[in-house]
Amino acid sequence: MSTIRILEATVANQIAAGEVVERPAAVIKELLENSLDAEAHRVTVDFSRGGKAQMIVEDDGKGMTGDEALLSLERHATSKIQLASDLDRITTFGFRGEALPSIASVARFTMQTRPASAPSGTEISINGGKLVHRRDHGMAPGTRIEVSNLFHPVPARLKFLKSDETEAAHIVRLVRLYAIAHPEVGFLLREDGREIFRSPGNAPLLDRVREIWGRQVAGEVTIMPAFARPGMRLSGLLGKPGVSRGTRQDLVTVVNGRPVDSRTMAFALTESYHTLIPKGRYPLAFVFLEMDPAWVDVNVHPAKREVRFRDEAKVRNFLIESVLAVLRARADDGLPVATIPAVVPASALTASVPKTVSAPVSVSGVTPTYVPPSAPAHAPAVRLGWRLLSRLREERAVFETPTGLAILDIGAAHQRVLYESILAQFTAQKPVSQPMLVPLSIELEPLPAAVLKERLPLLASAGFDFEEYGRNFWRIQALPAWLEPEAALGFVRDLLAEMARREGDFGRPSLAYDALAKIAVIKARRKGDSLSDAELMELVQALFRTVQPGTCPRGRRTYVEWTDADLTRRFG
Repeated sequence: MSTIRILEATVANQIAAGEVVERPAAVIKELLENSLDAEAHRVTVDFSRGGKAQMIVEDDGKGMTGDEALLSLERHATSKIQLASDLDRITTFGFRGEALPSIASVARFTMQTRPASAPSGTEISINGGKLVHRRDHGMAPGTRIEVSNLFHPVPARLKFLKSDETEAAHIVRLVRLYAIAHPEVGFLLREDGREIFRSPGNAPLLDRVREIWGRQVAGEVTIMPAFARPGMRLSGLLGKPGVSRGTRQDLVTVVNGRPVDSRTMAFALTESYHTLIPKGRYPLAFVFLEMDPAWVDVNVHPAKREVRFRDEAKVRNFLIESVLAVLRARADDGLPVATIPAVVPASALTASVPKTVSAPVSVSGVTPTYVPPSAPAHAPAVRLGWRLLSRLREERAVFETPTGLAILDIGAAHQRVLYESILAQFTAQKPVSQPMLVPLSIELEPLPAAVLKERLPLLASAGFDFEEYGRNFWRIQALPAWLEPEAALGFVRDLLAEMARREGDFGRPSLAYDALAKIAVIKARRKGDSLSDAELMELVQALFRTVQPGTCPRGRRTYVEWTDADLTRRFG
């Protein structure tokens, strides 16, 4: 008897669903794209319990006849392409014919649809890939699809989903992206019957961003005029110089109406702003690239999140030249782009160190004003005998040591000292917290807000005190002592974005504290010219009280030393 057999259609669909349906937001994405392919003018999205309980997508598009609706639930049945050559010029969102049967195989699925030419519509119900009924249904032209009890036929998949708040945040972000990408379509998003946002069709892009992304973001961008080259057109909104983000969440790139993650476009935009925002941060932008479909491949990722350009360099250069033209025009209006420093002062931590630390140590009879963080109790003995010889280009200093010569990276040394001090507070569960006389208010994007809600105990143990007072609105009532109030809002935004991006690092307290401490000091790199000679010597003392004085938290060396023997060999 042969051990090789053809899988049943239901099993094959459930396997395919593993690629297409990774979370509730993926279901919404596939249904939204079908609505847009059906030339809908209005799309309504409802969901509950983060999409796990129920998701509904309703549109006023073309609709389908009963036979077409039934055929659409077969694998690889599609109206989007016919020949292999069509894959070279894809002009629709969907084309594989896998989404609907895959979704129907792992949920309770009900489709109601009617074309304008038909007197009535059709309702088809499927449970776990098995047809329950097909019957006539009275309705307006368009399509309504309800997906409930997601993954009930494959319960093992449920354990990989996040909390309801996190899954809801992914859905909200997804719908917002498609609403921004298609300002000609009206969108309505509701959660548990409560309206999240409503955006009418044919609204100007800046008004749409204000309605969907919020007034703060709309105030941080300006309109980018359209630029064109043969086969390509670029338009959108660009962030003002100095406005930046810790992640690429607000770097929205759209290709032929499809929101995508494009390294080429992200690199081009970041490179264009490299003198206007701090290194390691990303600009704020909503960029729309229209191009010949033959020049872009959307069939490189199962979920179609990524695209590949036929000529990556051409696209990259087009974006850089266009964005720089806008920035130079702003410079002509009074903003000197060429003279803006490479690092804008947006540090989440000030250079000063909290005063609630150990008393200063006298070096050569001088009591410095710089007070380094106290060292952990298990720190090694202080290494003495270094004598400052000279500063070296602000960032470094040259010392004579008992055994030779050393060059200190001042910023890296400061990061190591601050990192171990903060980590010691976390580990001891005794963070030094400062209550706010006037609480700070912060409005967050849905995903960072969900992360904050999930990680409140961790953040409380680090010295933060948050109070929720509205959907995605929070008050910050206390801060860790090492965080200055004027830098708090930017730091919290960057921290939550990083926590959302690196979920695994924040799963266990030990890893979470280490990751949080590294994030805290990553922007605390102190320049050498901000320290007096006495403060610099005190920093050396503090460095050698740490557990690992030789490297900064990112593994870079804090100092390089040459012994007398090394120097003798150098001189032959």
